[in-house]
Amino acid sequence: MHKMILAGLLAAFSGQYALAQAFEPPRTSSGRPDLQGVWTNKTLTPLTRPGEFGQIRALSAEQAGRLEDGHQEYLEAEFAASSPDREAGAGAQAGDDGDTNDGYNEFWKDLGTEIQMINGEYRSSIIIEPADGQIPYLGDPRARFRRDAGAPPPSDGPEGRPLAERCLLAFGSHSGPPMLPVMYNNNYQLVQTDDYVMILAEMAHDARIIRIDDQQHLQGMNKWMGDSIGRWEGDTLVVVTQEFNLQQSFRGASEQLTVTEQFSRYSDSQILYRFTVEDPTVFSEPFTGEMMMSARPATEPLYEYACHEGNYALPGILAGARRLEQLNPEK
Repeated sequence: MHKMILAGLLAAFSGQYALAQAFEPPRTSSGRPDLQGVWTNKTLTPLTRPGEFGQIRALSAEQAGRLEDGHQEYLEAEFAASSPDREAGAGAQAGDDGDTNDGYNEFWKDLGTEIQMINGEYRSSIIIEPADGQIPYLGDPRARFRRDAGAPPPSDGPEGRPLAERCLLAFGSHSGPPMLPVMYNNNYQLVQTDDYVMILAEMAHDARIIRIDDQQHLQGMNKWMGDSIGRWEGDTLVVVTQEFNLQQSFRGASEQLTVTEQFSRYSDSQILYRFTVEDPTVFSEPFTGEMMMSARPATEPLYEYACHEGNYALPGILAGARRLEQLNPEK
């Protein structure tokens, strides 16, 4: 409903891009735009476009409002008091407080509450190119979501478990690049000098150090988040990342993965983040996405993220695998 009230203001929003272009960003002592601070990229806008929107990149205010109101209604149902008389296992279908077969209840999640607006458009997906808002896979996309390349079988030892499960990287490409929102902890701290930009991801406190104006990527280093080199093009920071560790496979990408990011101060409280993903062995063409990173209040710094404190799942999984081997030695 609140977006319907704003429908009459769309003409004003159409001038948002022109205003952003005229925005004079805060600058460092050397004259570069100052990107420093704590930022969040949480949003209800999905990475890929829901099929119902087809080629529609920009939603109407009414469409965006319905999506936001629907999410709010879902949250209200999830936070509703549970009935002490319900049957064991009863969930949302029984009119209670949501699905009990869930690893996280809504208290722990922080997806955001809004569809993102960029240049006056309520975006239906983060991906804007190709025009259908989908990842352009070569062949069957299901074959691309493989286990970490080069890792041992998943229960042979801890090295075979997924990177996020081992607390080496955040899940869902939160650490990046590209830096994408997940269900919680969608915060980043940027620290900037003339020679480096550091991006600290809240989960799992991964620090990516970008070298400014370096001439060559480091060969054979195979860092988890790749090797990042930045350059300034006017007031936009352009970052090219290659040489990813083979176990860090973004959407099934290979060792030929290249991610190009752009960071532009859009306003006092926003950075426009744009990324392009290329891998000719996995994707039929490059794909590009855009997001807004919003400033967190100065009184809300990043806090330490604890990944595996009190988590007994990993030794339990491995112990279970050893027991199965004893019971079925022929396998």
